Amino acid sequence: MALLEIAETHVLQRCARCDSTNRSALDSLEVGVARRENVDDGLVQLPPCASCRSSEFLIRAAEGEPEHPAPGSFGHLHRLLVGHLHAELVQRGRLHRALKPKGGSAPQVVTHPLSQEARERWFPQGLRIAVLADEQPRTPEESSQ
Repeated sequence: MALLEIAETHVLQRCARCDSTNRSALDSLEVGVARRENVDDGLVQLPPCASCRSSEFLIRAAEGEPEHPAPGSFGHLHRLLVGHLHAELVQRGRLHRALKPKGGSAPQVVTHPLSQEARERWFPQGLRIAVLADEQPRTPEESSQ
């Protein structure tokens, strides 16, 4: 699912399966996905798509991952937004229960918030990726044809 915008209270995303756009409240998202006894703190599970019920995940770039090979591309901007959303959720304490600190210790979740310089350079109009006319999301009816 492509992350298109991060607003004060919600995110706007595009479903990879049906191309519909979905708005999810930040308060409905959390960092961390459990698999058996392990919790992956680099994942954010998105709510199921309102149109097709597809479930998708955002994956934060790994620590030490090289710079994106195409600065300014959709993939690069998406990576920056995902890292920033992840950091915002951690800052707000929106963590899977297994990641929440016990006994007053601070959580050890790596974050990649956007610097002010990166915001000004890559997102001068706000935390959103401009979608070109030929990339406009289709309605579910158009996607299934």
